[in-house]
Amino acid sequence: MEAAEAGSAWFVPFVVACVAAAALGVAFLATWLGRAADRRRIAAALGTLGGNDHDPVRGARAAAGQAVRLDSALAELRAIVETAPVGIVALDRLDRIVTINPAAQRLLDAENRPVEGRLIVEFARSPELEALIAGARETGRRADAELRFSSASGAHVARCAAVPLARAAGTAQVLLVLEDRTELRRLEALRTEFVANVSHELRTPITSIRGYAETLVDGFELGADADRFVKTIARSAARLGAIIDDLLLLSSLEDPGARTELDATPVRVAAFVAEAVEQAAPTAAEKRVMLDVAVDHDLWVSGNPGLLAHAVANLASNAVKYGPADARVSVDAHADGAHAVITVTDHGPGIPEIHRARLFERFYRVDRARSRDSGGTGLGLAIVKHVAMAHGGTVEVESRTGTDHGSTFRIRLPLADLSGGRNLPIPPEMRTGPDSGTLPASADRRSA
Repeated sequence: MEAAEAGSAWFVPFVVACVAAAALGVAFLATWLGRAADRRRIAAALGTLGGNDHDPVRGARAAAGQAVRLDSALAELRAIVETAPVGIVALDRLDRIVTINPAAQRLLDAENRPVEGRLIVEFARSPELEALIAGARETGRRADAELRFSSASGAHVARCAAVPLARAAGTAQVLLVLEDRTELRRLEALRTEFVANVSHELRTPITSIRGYAETLVDGFELGADADRFVKTIARSAARLGAIIDDLLLLSSLEDPGARTELDATPVRVAAFVAEAVEQAAPTAAEKRVMLDVAVDHDLWVSGNPGLLAHAVANLASNAVKYGPADARVSVDAHADGAHAVITVTDHGPGIPEIHRARLFERFYRVDRARSRDSGGTGLGLAIVKHVAMAHGGTVEVESRTGTDHGSTFRIRLPLADLSGGRNLPIPPEMRTGPDSGTLPASADRRSA
């Protein structure tokens, strides 16, 4: 009996101890299995992140390397944006500033002021800039323009580009890029003023030289050599006078103030094309060049008829001068959407591609010797470009130098709004009126 009691005394604690040990073992096994599963998940995540699904150590190292490279790329991008010479501003959907770089802060006079979260119009007061941003946002396309705006330090001129972000970058939706052109435009204004002043000062003595030379030729009996010398003086003075006249015209066209004061009235395209053809007709007759003119009588543009005729005459005269004799030059005017397109086509030697980019610069010549022989001033195409720009248009050139050689110049001008909303055909009474500026029917196709 005593032996049984003694056996039960140690058996119960033994059973309890076994159960506790089993419970601890189960708990340990569960913990180990859980940690093993966590390790597998961590290993899988690191392997996926690092590009190695089977080795978590290598995956972790690869992931750490990627993090370092990403941080380095972000730091490089931040340094590029902060040191960029152009202003960069990121805007949200309400045109509030999300990010701005130092160049933009200097341009907007916001270096010592909090800018993030504030409207862009608080720093750049310009309805045109607001319209540019709104247009880019609505169309989803980049919009560019050179704008004037005022800030705390005064007026500025900047080339502005509003670019909608293809993918939303946080709250930023539009990127605004600003290139400061204030100093450039100031220097251009000084240059224009200088050229105009010098040209005015030179005009009087050149006119005197030309007048005296012509008087000697017409009013005095001179020897053969003296007569040749005086005629050379007269021709050179006439060419200098033409250069001065072109410089003065070009200076007035380059002056923004003069462009805004341009005397713009509705002008029939056929009228100033006819005047231009009349100016080129004598030179064409000397070279036996046929001038073929095809003009749509219903085309009207808004502008200065004298300047427009001058521009077309420059193109027609160049086509005659630099083309071969016994050839044809075509002058055409037609509508293309909301624009009138005036085209002058010749069959000359063509313009090599290397020269086309600079063709409309002042005094630029493709063939200097030939240009001087033809009596050109080197300013004709520059005047054409600025006349087109002053009227809200453009000029372009296409040229061929192969067997089918020749050049085509196009002036594109906005059509005049004669009805308050759209360009309408001209009523019959306006076609035949004495002041309608209509080419006679015989001038619709003209040869000179």
